[in-house]
Amino acid sequence: MLKLQDYILNTEEEFKQINSVREWVDKIHDSGTFFKLSLKTLELIRRFNNLYSEVFENNDRSPNLINQLMITARGLETELVREN
Repeated sequence: MLKLQDYILNTEEEFKQINSVREWVDKIHDSGTFFKLSLKTLELIRRFNNLYSEVFENNDRSPNLINQLMITARGLETELVREN
């Protein structure tokens, strides 16, 4: 039972990270600073936006899409930290 609770906590942390990255991407878009980002980061933003809209706007909660979104959010966060 404790392992199940650890998993739930980790999943909640993953969704917090996704929301944090979403806010960061929105700020970049609103400020127009995306012109100085690398192509790799821009591609990760594009993938993140597509997956985010599939999961949260189109309500496609398949484990595959959620996993892809979590992995993309981690990679994008790393790139954004590196570039700022």
